[in-house]
Amino acid sequence: MRLKGKVALVTGGGRGIGRAIVEAFAMEGAIVAINFNQHKEGALAAMESIRSRNGKAIIVQADVSSEESVQGMVDQVVGAYESIDILVNNAGVNSPTPFLKLTASEFKRIMEINVTGLFYVSQAVAKLMIARGKGGSILNVSSLVAQRPFSNMAHYNASKGAVSMLTQSMALELSPYKIRVNEICPASVETDMLRVALQDPKNRNHRLETIPLGRIGQPEDLAGAAIFLCSDEASWVTGASLVTDGGLSVIPPFGRPS
Repeated sequence: MRLKGKVALVTGGGRGIGRAIVEAFAMEGAIVAINFNQHKEGALAAMESIRSRNGKAIIVQADVSSEESVQGMVDQVVGAYESIDILVNNAGVNSPTPFLKLTASEFKRIMEINVTGLFYVSQAVAKLMIARGKGGSILNVSSLVAQRPFSNMAHYNASKGAVSMLTQSMALELSPYKIRVNEICPASVETDMLRVALQDPKNRNHRLETIPLGRIGQPEDLAGAAIFLCSDEASWVTGASLVTDGGLSVIPPFGRPS
């Protein structure tokens, strides 16, 4: 078990990619804290699934865009398990909108959750890791759009670009404390965020045509990458960005059929 005995906090851990990571971490022996904000049912289901296999898990409610709420969440996890060894920043939102119709309030909302929220959680957990003096691992869930933009998602593209630069900055500044910081960059993964778009046959077929591995990604496809980057197998890996996109990014020009 590659994560045996490690305490892992996963934000947005009740659905999609977060849930897949939570379940996979537990199978690798991690003690998991599953964060949710509004979707308690999914977090409860994940916790019950893990406990049914004799794993250890709790759920913790917090709005990552609130610094006070984040500190309360971290305190709750520490109160239950005394430490946090692994942090996965998975919580995020998207609302595809053409740039010229994008409102200031929607732009701000995306940034507050996807960027500021990641900052709040990362800083709170990093301070805890430093105080313990045993290092740790932080994994950010970014996106392929951090490298190349998708249409109608200027706000989301910008937020994930910020996540990628935060990943590198944190890796640089936290390395003296033996805290590793990496990211995974998925694309076209069938989660609640993308499922509505994938119901359009034209959209789905276009995505399938531009993914060399020939299928839409599933949340579970990212779990192995997350385990590796958070385990001791990646003890000399920090500041890395692992693209998990079925090969989409290798097709010029960026996923468009010839």
